[in-house]
Amino acid sequence: MSLYTILVVDDSPMIVDVFVTMLERGGYRPITAFSGEECLEALNATPPDLVLLDIMMEPMDGWETLERIKTDPATRDIPVLMLTAKPLTPEEANEYGSYIEDYILKPTTHHQLYEAIEHVLARRHSIAADEGHHHHHH
Repeated sequence: MSLYTILVVDDSPMIVDVFVTMLERGGYRPITAFSGEECLEALNATPPDLVLLDIMMEPMDGWETLERIKTDPATRDIPVLMLTAKPLTPEEANEYGSYIEDYILKPTTHHQLYEAIEHVLARRHSIAADEGHHHHHH
């Protein structure tokens, strides 16, 4: 089975390391970016199967990065899980909920991380398998 490529985006190298280790242990192929700009470059260079995107980044935060990903036809189909230290506010959920698959609270356990990723990837596969029947638009 081919490995899923997961792009981890966080401006803290320590946190990126933690996720890379967890992903490798889970049998994923992690690639990394340490800023919103690097994230967008990485998406064009090596489109991943999924993006783990941290919200609290400087200067371009996760929400701005997310908007750039989702307004570009080349990258908007890549699923994104937001990494956050606190639950989303209702405003954030309203504004960006349609762009993201889910969010992961940091710190996270291996199990929570793998479950969230598998949930998204499994759903993508079932959507791909159903292509003929129905497209769902956001």
